[in-house]
Amino acid sequence: MKVTMDLEQATYHVEKTKPLKLKEIEFKVKPDMQERKRLFRTSLYELTIITEVHNQMYEFVGYDLNHKLISQLEKDPSGFLVGSEPPFLCGTDWPDSGISEVIEENNVPSDSLFVTDGNHVIATVYRDEIPPLINWFKKLV
Repeated sequence: MKVTMDLEQATYHVEKTKPLKLKEIEFKVKPDMQERKRLFRTSLYELTIITEVHNQMYEFVGYDLNHKLISQLEKDPSGFLVGSEPPFLCGTDWPDSGISEVIEENNVPSDSLFVTDGNHVIATVYRDEIPPLINWFKKLV
């Protein structure tokens, strides 16, 4: 996931935003930022949100962290999905997809989020951890 902001905000978050440590997973801001140049306007900077599970880093590609994405997570965590390719951060309401088998085989709690490569559960974000995750995301946008 990427979040776009001006240079001052991006610098602040790289230096000051503490990782969010949950039971099985840690969310953090990647320590480098990428400049996005714009014609006749000030450049913007992209920060990348990554996760770490058992010393392995994961990045959810193809999604921008914004108010709409956060609102979707707040309203319907079970239908939440981030990632255009593995790994994915998603909810558990996917009854007609192959991912439902992964959920069932790994006994993923129905009210949680989980990180998956499409075949295995990498980590679970439990129901009581979703509000702190939402608040952490809100601080970045």
